[in-house]
Amino acid sequence: MKKILIILILLAIYQPVVSQSTPCVKGDSASCLSLKDRGEIVITPLNKLSCKKQKAHLYAKFPKVTSYAGYLFKKINACTATDIDPYHGQLKFTYCLPETCQELRVTIFDFNDPYFKTESGSIHKEMYLMAFDATPASVIIGAHLATSINHFDKEIIISPRFGSMGGSSDTVGYLAYDSSRYLISIEVDDENKKFTAPSQVEQFIADYVQQIKK
Repeated sequence: MKKILIILILLAIYQPVVSQSTPCVKGDSASCLSLKDRGEIVITPLNKLSCKKQKAHLYAKFPKVTSYAGYLFKKINACTATDIDPYHGQLKFTYCLPETCQELRVTIFDFNDPYFKTESGSIHKEMYLMAFDATPASVIIGAHLATSINHFDKEIIISPRFGSMGGSSDTVGYLAYDSSRYLISIEVDDENKKFTAPSQVEQFIADYVQQIKK
């Protein structure tokens, strides 16, 4: 019964996460300003973050690159966690494509965080890790082994558009699990359907992944 429940949660979480692009209208506050309007682009220093004590080890893992494959650094998310939000044990770097609403989001989770020892946290952890197993849910969400990056212990490319039901998702992604502790998630908005095969996603994000510290 528990396994069925987790599969349903996995489907409920991953379908919207990796099937919808960032909702925004070009020109509003959620969109990415053009390059000329950005000014100097810098990565937010650790000492400017409210979570600098709790998440310094996660911050250290991220490549401090201000641009990647045309995407520009936008902001750091998931810094402060409260009892009513989902940002426990994680940190996110968001990049955006100039003059569009398209984003590239990189999140690193630390499963040693106390949150993942709680009942809800342990369910979330198991839910994420099930994506790496050969289950009906992982087939539907389009999980495919990443075969050429070889940077972390487990690596998959994921998107419902690559799944058994042929979903029409606007996002593709990468998941990795390392040292029985860290989960690395990369989501790329792709409303123009640039990526038609998992291998193309793997090739696109490979250079960034190789820069993430183990």
